[in-house]
Amino acid sequence: MVKGIGTNVDTRRVNGSIKRLVSELEFFKSIGFDYVEIPAAGLDVIVRGRIIKKRLERVKEILSNYNFRYTVHAPDVINLKRKTNPWHYRVMEAVIEFAGEINAEVIVYHYNEVDHSIDVPERIQRRAEILALRELANLAKEKGIVIGIENVQHPVSEVLELVKQVNHPNVRLTIDIGHLFILTSYRGLNFYEELKKGLPYAVELHVSDNFGESPQTYQQIPDVEAFRFVYGIGDLHLPIGEGDIPYNRVLKIIRESDFSGIVILEINSMDRFADEYADSLNLLRRRLILAANNNKTKKRRKVK
Repeated sequence: MVKGIGTNVDTRRVNGSIKRLVSELEFFKSIGFDYVEIPAAGLDVIVRGRIIKKRLERVKEILSNYNFRYTVHAPDVINLKRKTNPWHYRVMEAVIEFAGEINAEVIVYHYNEVDHSIDVPERIQRRAEILALRELANLAKEKGIVIGIENVQHPVSEVLELVKQVNHPNVRLTIDIGHLFILTSYRGLNFYEELKKGLPYAVELHVSDNFGESPQTYQQIPDVEAFRFVYGIGDLHLPIGEGDIPYNRVLKIIRESDFSGIVILEINSMDRFADEYADSLNLLRRRLILAANNNKTKKRRKVK
């Protein structure tokens, strides 16, 4: 059964503001979330791959005032394939240190692209990522943290291959439903099959809504949030039910898979959708937790 349902403090939204962090935590408390995903890049705790102790202590004090459980989102740009730039590894080390300090359960790491602009073969870059993740997973294990590798612009099945090659109990999947819907729509892949393949290996799910429209199809439209909303382009992070993702079937698949990780609702535009957070949370609770409990009760009655 799902461990709990949370939401994210968005990197760009908080943008280093402690005041904004507190405001969002208060809001999430009023809604009733179990988890909050904290951005490692949004709080100025990590600078040049180092922990700023004074800032860390301030953030820890704030987080300790709430009964949330926490996960951490590593900076989107970290790419452990790029061995020629050691700062990716060093920043990830600092993220693990930060996550350990706030007792986070999961660190989300983006599965990023092979860099074809550098004179390093693709197989070497992929091997570098595998070895780096094995080393970092050992650090995470010491702190009781699992690294969840998130699908961004690749099928879940491809990310799953990396998880299997790393072959470490502290490296699993984070499945982003919105990313998967856009990617499978654009490439003509089977959305449901990709989801089903990944769920047994997932430690965390990211849920939000969109229209399955890839930015690749609309390259003439500037990457401006207001324009993307008008055209329904890309990963809009809408409340559940505001887009075209078939969540009735998606939530049924998740429930029937016996997924037992964390669900994070990612609505990045709080200014637009503050009123919709509660509706999305209630839907997830009703369809994932209450429905699962009801099914278990029915099964026990049948056994008797």
